[in-house]
Amino acid sequence: MKSILLSLMAMLCLYTAKAQPTAGLVAYWPMNGNFNDAGPNAIHGTNIGATTTTNRAGSANSAIAFSNPGSTVVQYASHPIRAQVNFSGTQDFTYTFSFYLNSPWVHTGGFYDNNLNYGGPGIWIWQSGSPTDYRIQFNYKNQSIGSTPQAVGTWIRVACVRAAGAIRIYINGALNASGTEGTTAPTYTYTPKFGTMFFNGMAPPQYNGFNGKLDELRIYNRALTAAEILIIATLPVKLNSFTAIKVNNDVQLQWQTALEQNSDYFNIQRSTDGVNFSTIGSVNAAGNSSIPINYRYTDNSLAALQNVPHVFYRLESVDIDAKKEYSAIVNIKLDKSKTGLMIMQNPVGRDLRIQYTSIAKENTNVIITDGWGRQVITRELPAAVGSISTTIPVSNIASGHYYLTIRSASQQQTQAFFKE
Repeated sequence: MKSILLSLMAMLCLYTAKAQPTAGLVAYWPMNGNFNDAGPNAIHGTNIGATTTTNRAGSANSAIAFSNPGSTVVQYASHPIRAQVNFSGTQDFTYTFSFYLNSPWVHTGGFYDNNLNYGGPGIWIWQSGSPTDYRIQFNYKNQSIGSTPQAVGTWIRVACVRAAGAIRIYINGALNASGTEGTTAPTYTYTPKFGTMFFNGMAPPQYNGFNGKLDELRIYNRALTAAEILIIATLPVKLNSFTAIKVNNDVQLQWQTALEQNSDYFNIQRSTDGVNFSTIGSVNAAGNSSIPINYRYTDNSLAALQNVPHVFYRLESVDIDAKKEYSAIVNIKLDKSKTGLMIMQNPVGRDLRIQYTSIAKENTNVIITDGWGRQVITRELPAAVGSISTTIPVSNIASGHYYLTIRSASQQQTQAFFKE
């Protein structure tokens, strides 16, 4: 019989592969304590005083806080001038991000400014009239539109879209404001800014510093559809980890959620080729939670698989509205002729998939070092005996050669890999 148990095991951090758009993504700043770009162009930002903070789920080091209560901007960030985000002509684009406005309201604050005073895009929040009237403003080609009043002290999801000359603001997935762009041809002379607005004719040129939190800023070089924006705005089930452990003829699947909203159940799906998956069982989800919850499911039907070298697993998370999203894939190598540490795909893209054999139930750490011996990623892995498969996100590290080390009290193994 398949067992379904709750566990209190601490696990490494990774996130579900949310079924949100990736086509046209040119930059993505998760803001997990820094301004590193997890998108395809490595447009890493430089922090000037901003601090790490909690995100909407209360997870530490998962958003950036800007404290600019006065007129002088002391906390902001910038990134290099890059052609991929410098839009002009008839090029459509989309910005998506989440923000939290500190209470009490202080003054106008810039979210993201890419030469907005020179025709480029810019997004900020300002007070329009009454002391409690706070509106999001989206500018392009020196013309802007404003949203309806927004709340202080709560997380808000925003999408700003340019589509065929029209500019639009979406709030929490719903269209809120629309209008027509301006006529000024953009010039991109100055580095884009996070958490402030910028005009070189002022001293200092940074002004209207943001006073609050910013998270998950993405830029696309196309206009996202209303359906895509709704998907992004919907809070996903957020996974801290998903791990497979082979013990004798069974595979124990363990996962931990950091956040659940309107979650219904998890389908456990298995594949022998990594492409075609079928559901082998289900586990009821918590529904709504902002604290870590741990789950376990045991697949004890491997005996039915004959001459299969690998078996692959993923989670299908289903919410109460029947929307689905999928976790990263983990796989177990069933061929017993090879043991020890294995990197399942090399070169490595966004995720490093590994399998290793643990000979004792003890604390095990994974350490990734660069060519100079500097540690760039460290994680603690589950304490278990058997063949363990897990996935480690590596999208935030630069391309190049690295070394992966698995270390415990009884063993240490190292392999090299190349990050694309």
